[in-house]
Amino acid sequence: MENQGNSKYALLLLLLLLVVGCIPTVEITDDIESDTTWEDRTVYVIKAWNFYVRAILTIEAGAIIKFTDDGPELVLEGNGKIIANGTADNPIIFTSYKDDAHGYDSNGDGSATLPAAGDWENIDTNSTNGSVFNYCEFYYGGGASGGSTLALTAGSQAAVTNSTFEHNKGLNSGTLDASSASSGTIITGNKFFDNEKPMRINTTFNLDNSNLFHPSPDSTSKNNTHNGIFLDFPEYFRSDVNWEENEVPFVIDHNDLWIEENASLTLGNNVVIKFMHDSELITYGNIINYNGFGVYFTSYKDDEHGGDTNGDGSATSPGDGDWVGIYNNNSDSYETWSNILYDET
Repeated sequence: MENQGNSKYALLLLLLLLVVGCIPTVEITDDIESDTTWEDRTVYVIKAWNFYVRAILTIEAGAIIKFTDDGPELVLEGNGKIIANGTADNPIIFTSYKDDAHGYDSNGDGSATLPAAGDWENIDTNSTNGSVFNYCEFYYGGGASGGSTLALTAGSQAAVTNSTFEHNKGLNSGTLDASSASSGTIITGNKFFDNEKPMRINTTFNLDNSNLFHPSPDSTSKNNTHNGIFLDFPEYFRSDVNWEENEVPFVIDHNDLWIEENASLTLGNNVVIKFMHDSELITYGNIINYNGFGVYFTSYKDDEHGGDTNGDGSATSPGDGDWVGIYNNNSDSYETWSNILYDET
């Protein structure tokens, strides 16, 4: 009976090895200059440095893309575009060469190396339009100087939906850097866990309440270190923009952030906006739902509203004068709403 059990164990092991061995690996050493498709159940190892995509790269559900040590970066250029449509059951993976949990032991060193945040640089859409990242998973990126894993730079327009960002850097630019994305950019249904800083945005596109920033209680993953949505340039709202995310706060780091006279900022209920030191919001009375249920304007150090966004535990506490305030150009005075906390007024 013992020999029979050993035989069954050996057969199962052999079958497992055969399955692992049947997953093809393709090394990418040249840029993409013509329309290309990367296939399901295939591991693509990026070894070109840096790797440019100048045509349409279609990535099928189930493809795994790994980036070798200390980079490289995937950059779109010219007519370059990525169409990465995964599914809930068969996502597309972007990860480190050292990541044995996805695509098995691609670097062939057993457990000698482990993946870590910043193992590879990022994907840069670089002023192109129309890329799609749907049901994708991004792990261990952010090794570039800005720290982003997916960067929608130089006026790019893209759709990032139903995707997971986990174990990435992003302290400077955010794991998803949409700080220079153009209007029409869509960021919905994504999950951000165990990143340094999950997301940076700008004033040109809406953000709904469908993205998640806290893992479920039974998850082994962690919260993001600086759990918020950080606003970057431009420093003007020049169109009507809606902010509805209320799981984490929006964070303003501008000495003078304007909502122009013919524009508006509409807030959903329970939205919290935090301000860093010396930050000020200048309006024409055009913040819609400024007094909505659970809406607060407060200090970056305020852990009571929106959580510990600055990630320092109890090391700092909010106080009066932490930020300047909300100035109304129509009345030539600072607002004194009861939900404005720790400003100078």
